[in-house]
Amino acid sequence: MNIFLYRLKRAFHKRGTVLVVLLIVLGLFAYQLVVVPQGTGTIAQQRVGEEHQQHGQSQQAEVAAGDGETVPFYKMNRGKAHGGEQHQDQQPHGKQAGQQVYEAEKEQEQQKQQLRESQQQQQPQGEKQAQVDTLTGLKNSRLKELLLMDSETFGRRAAAAQKFYNAVFDIFLKGKPSIGKLNKYKTEDRIYHAGYDGPSEIVFTEEYLRGFLQLSGDEVSSLKQSHATVVENLPKSAPGGIYKGNGIVYVGGGKFNWLALLSIKSLRSLGSTLPVEVVIPSEDEYEIDLCTRIFPALDAKCILLPHALGDTATSKFQFKGYQYKALAIMVSSFENVLLLDSDNIPAHAPDYLFENEPFKSSGLITWPDFWRRATSPMFYEIANIEVTNERVRFGYDDRDKDLEEVSFHDRKGTIPDPTSESGQLMISKRTHSRELLLALYYNLYGPDYYYPLLSQGSDGEGDKETFLAATVALGSPSYQVKKFLNAFGHFNLEHDFVGCGMGQYDPVEDYNLELSKKRREQLSKDLDQDLPPLAKDPRILFVHANFPKLNPVTLKEEGKVFESNGERLRLYGPGMAKRVGYDFELIQWRNMHFLVCELKIELSAFNGQDYSTVCKEILDQLDHLERTVKDNERD
Repeated sequence: MNIFLYRLKRAFHKRGTVLVVLLIVLGLFAYQLVVVPQGTGTIAQQRVGEEHQQHGQSQQAEVAAGDGETVPFYKMNRGKAHGGEQHQDQQPHGKQAGQQVYEAEKEQEQQKQQLRESQQQQQPQGEKQAQVDTLTGLKNSRLKELLLMDSETFGRRAAAAQKFYNAVFDIFLKGKPSIGKLNKYKTEDRIYHAGYDGPSEIVFTEEYLRGFLQLSGDEVSSLKQSHATVVENLPKSAPGGIYKGNGIVYVGGGKFNWLALLSIKSLRSLGSTLPVEVVIPSEDEYEIDLCTRIFPALDAKCILLPHALGDTATSKFQFKGYQYKALAIMVSSFENVLLLDSDNIPAHAPDYLFENEPFKSSGLITWPDFWRRATSPMFYEIANIEVTNERVRFGYDDRDKDLEEVSFHDRKGTIPDPTSESGQLMISKRTHSRELLLALYYNLYGPDYYYPLLSQGSDGEGDKETFLAATVALGSPSYQVKKFLNAFGHFNLEHDFVGCGMGQYDPVEDYNLELSKKRREQLSKDLDQDLPPLAKDPRILFVHANFPKLNPVTLKEEGKVFESNGERLRLYGPGMAKRVGYDFELIQWRNMHFLVCELKIELSAFNGQDYSTVCKEILDQLDHLERTVKDNERD
């Protein structure tokens, strides 16, 4: 195009500049008409963004149907959601409208599917494989183009970041443990499954915790030397220019892409304007349409982990599972990060967390898990952490004050009880870059060494303890939310509680309430009289919908949204509106409807089912949730 304009200018140079300018303008206009619609970028993103905005405005709206009954917004487009249209004169009214459209289209779709299957059966196996290879090649080719464009755009930052990662990974290799796996236990018994907020038959004393994972003196000395090598060589800070601003980070990929999308949709509906980065662990898990069209429309960006790390760093370690969280924080472009599990959905916009206490002064915020801490006392020897006999904590709600035996993790120098729940984590790479890198070291050598040391085979072994452990090891500040988590779920027909998720509380409100409690305690001492305790609790800020995950396909396949008698149920039971402030479950299924039925998004998480099939399940569950709205308003 530039060559064409240049030649045009030369040809008409003697005719005057006015004619040239007119021709250039006409040429650019024609170029826009021809080229831009072929892409999947700006125009497609605007369409998704506009539909998202319209959905946010109409989500609460209801319209009157032909029979006079009030119908939720999503039912009015039930036929349209499946791609069907009817003549106005033939369109049925009331409750049966959407269902009749759906049944007719379902029959047509079944006929089409039978025809496709028949054609596939007649197709030679070699041709089928050739088609698969062609599609795979096209995807890989397109992905390479996108990564090349990304490299050209962020080249200098990427080069500086990869140089930094390479240097850090070299330090980790120098500190590689030189002993065998830690798998020797004193007996076959494991640590008692003790909830932090309940009575415990056993006090987790130092003596008790030394009765499980066993290390020899030589093994402790060897690990201590490896640990010291890493700590002594960790850079004090990251290079300037590779991190800036505040943002939210998810680990996506495969089935987690859908969950991250649902969480991001909720963020935007709540009014959050924080930028988002979704780290994709491998090329196989990178979904091009999602990363180039859908996520950008929601101000979210995919980061392909191997591409971000670079070939040199990637070749030094094999990554998997729990290691991705620390890696995701490291490769994200944000200086201050709110890390969310893909199945963690904010109940309110979290933007203000970065600008308030306790994050401003602590630089790291963790949230509690259900269990008492089971970290081996030998970890403190290996990490060169001094633990004294001074008692500085007294258990949940200070209920252990009168116990003669002292829980090991109530002593000064230890990681505080309870264990951490890493479905959400806040960290500043300006103040806690060394802590982040040490946590990454713990995770890279976690399965064989640091996970056993930090959890001794107890519940929830994995990355969740590494961030706070690294911060304590380096003597840095942190804030652990004091308000204990809320267990979400429902009671089934057999009156058994079925847990479905966790509610985690607002750290800003938690921090301010803790200050108020301390002032009240001091006032009580000054007045020499007992004052009534504060009754207020912080609000729930995050819903970690971890089991089962909110995937409409797997929820139906596994029967999670059905009672034993076949009737549909609310996963989160009654009272959720009072706990969170609105009908959380209904809103999530409405968001599913928007993404699947209106935008017609199809992802690998749906196990090959097309959007119309998934949409049918979403509509059926929405019908049930609408009918039971009043149940959600009671306790």
